[in-house]
Amino acid sequence: MIAPGGSQADRCMTCHGSGEIVAGGAPEVCPDCFGEGSIRRGGANLDWRLRAIERRYAATGDAETRADVLWLVTELRRSREALVRILSRCQDAPSDPVARDVIRDALDVLGTYERE
Repeated sequence: MIAPGGSQADRCMTCHGSGEIVAGGAPEVCPDCFGEGSIRRGGANLDWRLRAIERRYAATGDAETRADVLWLVTELRRSREALVRILSRCQDAPSDPVARDVIRDALDVLGTYERE
């Protein structure tokens, strides 16, 4: 079954495209797709998810797990920021074939634009 908002590949695997999960016997909005049923790549959804992960693990009693998760979230944000800077520099040389490849790959990873 394909989610209403996307292809089979874009379907949220947490809620299986329904947009809801059952927690504590009651339906809740899926924390991964925010009720859309499909995963949309991009900065806003990723940042919302990272904040939810940070909140969840900041409240945990396990200091080692909390430190590891917070480190990983910080590294992911730093890597994405670096990729945006690389993308900006490559856009200054659009006629260079290597720069075009880097631009395409960076946009794909960042999820800046929907794929056609």
